[in-house]
Amino acid sequence: MVRVKICGVTRPQDVRVIVKEGADAIGFQMTMGPRKITKERAQRLVRLVPPFVTPVGVFVNEPLSKIKALIKFCGFQVVQLHGSETNEFCARIPVPVIKAIGMQKAQSYRTFQGFQVAAFLLDHYNKDKHGGTGEGFNWKWTVQAARQLPAPVLIAGGLTPENVTHAVQTARPFGVDVASGVESQPGLKDPRKVSLFIRRAKKSFQI
Repeated sequence: MVRVKICGVTRPQDVRVIVKEGADAIGFQMTMGPRKITKERAQRLVRLVPPFVTPVGVFVNEPLSKIKALIKFCGFQVVQLHGSETNEFCARIPVPVIKAIGMQKAQSYRTFQGFQVAAFLLDHYNKDKHGGTGEGFNWKWTVQAARQLPAPVLIAGGLTPENVTHAVQTARPFGVDVASGVESQPGLKDPRKVSLFIRRAKKSFQI
């Protein structure tokens, strides 16, 4: 299962750096935003991902048929959903699902307690943007959510190499997910930031 995930990857060189530095998963944005890539590019990038790293397709309110088709075409092993997808919708996806929860308040997770998914991703709430905002939420909310949600919890939103240690020590999540916090500009990863983030995140989980 994912411990450190680098999301919004768009280039082969970034895949290679992320793999070399020891991330557990790489996310590919298939729906919206500056990190969105075509299915053809996603397929090429996924082929560069070795067996011990998980390629994740990231979607927002896409039709089930499209998600299934892209899983098959691109080779995604996990799907991450950032929209208003229901538990029934998630159950019909043929690979493990990470369901994102926008943490507008401490109790925002409660709506999802009945979801049967592989993991949950707690992220900053923004009514206009579904992830990738670079903004965080109160990590202390994660502790209670992790106790009451029926699957492992990851955190995202505003994470950087500078704050990931504090975030993990405060939230005690199962894993972390970062996009903008390791970039030189949207969609372009900074090798130094990627290396620092992964190293510090991994060390934090061992403390």
